[in-house]
Amino acid sequence: MTLKRKLLLGLALTLLLVVPFAGGVSAQDAVELELWHAWQGAEGDGLLALIDAFQAANPDITITQVYNPNDTIQDSFIAAAGSGEGPDMIIWANDATGPWASAGLVLDLTSYITPELMDSVNQTAWDTFTFNGSIYGVPESAKTLAFFYNKSLVPDAPESWAEVLEISEELAADGITGLAFQSQFFDSAGFLFGLGGSLMDEDGNATFGEGGAGVEGMDAYLDFHRMMYELGQDPDSGVVIDQTKPNPQFQTGEVAMVFDGVWNLAQYQQDLGDDLGVALMPALDNGTVPSMFAQTVGFFANANLEGDQAKIDAFLTFSEFVTSPEGQQILVEQAGHMPVNPEVSIEGNADLETFAQQAAVGTAFPNRAELGAFWSPMQDAIDAVGAGGEEVDAARDTAYGLIQAQIDDIHTNAAAE
Repeated sequence: MTLKRKLLLGLALTLLLVVPFAGGVSAQDAVELELWHAWQGAEGDGLLALIDAFQAANPDITITQVYNPNDTIQDSFIAAAGSGEGPDMIIWANDATGPWASAGLVLDLTSYITPELMDSVNQTAWDTFTFNGSIYGVPESAKTLAFFYNKSLVPDAPESWAEVLEISEELAADGITGLAFQSQFFDSAGFLFGLGGSLMDEDGNATFGEGGAGVEGMDAYLDFHRMMYELGQDPDSGVVIDQTKPNPQFQTGEVAMVFDGVWNLAQYQQDLGDDLGVALMPALDNGTVPSMFAQTVGFFANANLEGDQAKIDAFLTFSEFVTSPEGQQILVEQAGHMPVNPEVSIEGNADLETFAQQAAVGTAFPNRAELGAFWSPMQDAIDAVGAGGEEVDAARDTAYGLIQAQIDDIHTNAAAE
C-alpha cells in the first residue's frame, strides 16, 4: 500500500470516529430544558406521564423537571430569573403574566407562536396569557374550584350553604367532621364575588374604600368569614378551619365535605373511588353560587432563553405536544385537568363537566400587577375578623389602606417608565 493510500485510509477511519451516524442525534443537536413546577400527587404523576410521552416522540429533547413547593416557587423563580439564572421554563397560573412580563422575567412569545399552535388552544385561554398585546405563556389547562363530598357520608350534594352547615351539625353528632373550610383568600374569594363584592375597577384601583362600590360586598364577605371561624370553634358544628390541600382527612373519610381545586381531582378520585361526589358550589343565602376564581395554567419561558434558538425551538416543540390532542388527553386522564384544546372532549367525564360548569360562573383571574397587592392584606383581614375578633369595618378599612397604597406605587412606577 502506498503512503498516499495509507494516509487516505487513516483519514477515513478518523472521520468515522468523529462524524455521527447518519440519522442519529449528535450531542450538538440534543437540547435539555429544565422545568420548575409545583405539581404533586396524582397531578405530578400526570406531568411525568406527559414528559415521558413527549421524550419518546422527541428523543433529542430532555425535560428535567424540578419540584418547587407551591408557596415558594414564585419567589424562587423571580429571584433566579431576575439574576439571569433559573429554569428554562416554569408552570404557573395566568395571574403572573403581567407582573413577570413587566419585570422582564419571561420571554415574549408572540413572534414564535405558529398558526398551528395558536389554533390548538381556545382564544379565551390565549387571552389570559396576553399582556399589553403580547403573548407570554402557552396555556395548558383551565382551572377553578368546586365542591367535593363523600357519598358514603353525604348521599346527595347539598344545594345551599345552609344545607352544608345543617349536614355538618348532624354528622358532628355522630363524631364525624362535616366540613373542612378553607379560609385562605384565594380559595374563598368566590364567596366575595357571590356576595356582590369586587376587588378592583377597570383602572386597577381597589373598590372597597369608604363610599366605594365594593364596600357592602366586602363587609358581607368578611362577616361570612367571621361566622365560619366561630363555627370552627364549636365542636358541635361539625366545621373545622383547615387549609391543607389536598385535605388528608377528606382523603381518609374522616371529613365529609371540602371545596378544592380541579388540580386535586385526580388525587381525590384515587382516594375515594366511587364514593367521591363533585358538585357546583352550594348557593349562598342570596341564592347565588359562589363565583370561584377561574384561571388558566400554562408554561412560561424564562427571558434568559432570548438568543438561544435551540432552546426556544425545543420549548415550542414541547408546547405543541402539551397542547396537542395526545398531550391534553394525558393531562385529562392522569392529572384530572380541564383541556384548553377545543378538539379534546370531556363529554361523559361527569366530574370535569361539573368543573366546567363551575368555571362558566366563575370570576376571571386577573393577570394585572395590581392583584399582587391584595393577597397578604386580605388574608390579614380574614384572620383579624376571625381569631383577632376585630370589627368587620375596621378590618376592611385597614386592608383597603394597605392595598391601595401598594396599587398607587405600582401606578406611579408604571407612569415613570
